[in-house]
Amino acid sequence: MSAEKTLNAKVEAHEFVAIALGSNMGDRMELLRRALRAIIDQGVLTDIRASKVYETIAVGERAGGHFLNAVVAGRCTLAPHDVLAACMRVEQSLGRNRAREGQGGPRTIDLDVLFCGRHEVSEPGLILPHPRMFTRSFVLQPLADIAADLVLPTQKDSVHFLLASLDQRAMGTCVGMLDC
Repeated sequence: MSAEKTLNAKVEAHEFVAIALGSNMGDRMELLRRALRAIIDQGVLTDIRASKVYETIAVGERAGGHFLNAVVAGRCTLAPHDVLAACMRVEQSLGRNRAREGQGGPRTIDLDVLFCGRHEVSEPGLILPHPRMFTRSFVLQPLADIAADLVLPTQKDSVHFLLASLDQRAMGTCVGMLDC
């Protein structure tokens, strides 16, 4: 198979992709809903599953108010870098300015690509699976809503098991649902 056909085969495959959504500024629930609508409108995911929405305590001294967090997952034909680019466009359209906010500060919307199928990527700007997701209850709790038995690349345990191994006091409180 030629290199071009191999590349096209990878793009045509329907990968299971998950994206974490978070917000701790403004109308947080509305921002999560608008982000989900933009992900759908851009054709990033199909056959979408959305987790419950959890309110969690912000982490870090610059983090600001409490976050609302959720995870959406579905089928995707985009390459991992294209998924990231689409997420960054959504963030920008909803008022996120990464340069102004800096690392760890409050944000209108935060979209993180958690994984793209079985792809393992380690490049500037994109590491998959997301390197810190396995220790973050605000990611694993909503991911467990939609894929509890999933075993991710680089891991030997399921999402459910990873979540159970974390401090239960850090778990969020369910405050609603996202509509797909």
